[in-house]
Amino acid sequence: MHTDEFEISLHRELKVCENTIQRIKKTLGLMEQKHHKTTEAFIEEYRSGKLADDTENADDYRVWEDSCESLRKWQDLERQYRVQFVKMKI
Repeated sequence: MHTDEFEISLHRELKVCENTIQRIKKTLGLMEQKHHKTTEAFIEEYRSGKLADDTENADDYRVWEDSCESLRKWQDLERQYRVQFVKMKI
């Protein structure tokens, strides 16, 4: 059994997730434009060590990788909230 308060709180948390995911995606898009490659291509190159010698962009690369990891975590959290929201509606 759930209460309206629980539903309101869950809805609010979903909104936080959605907004955060959009901000992270915007950051990723800016990095893609700046470095002329997709995030997928960047991750592959970064993790394989191909970008290790590029010290000029090292800070950008750390931010880019951290943003990718944050996006994954926020998307996982959003999925968990949506599952709970669906269960609550049953």
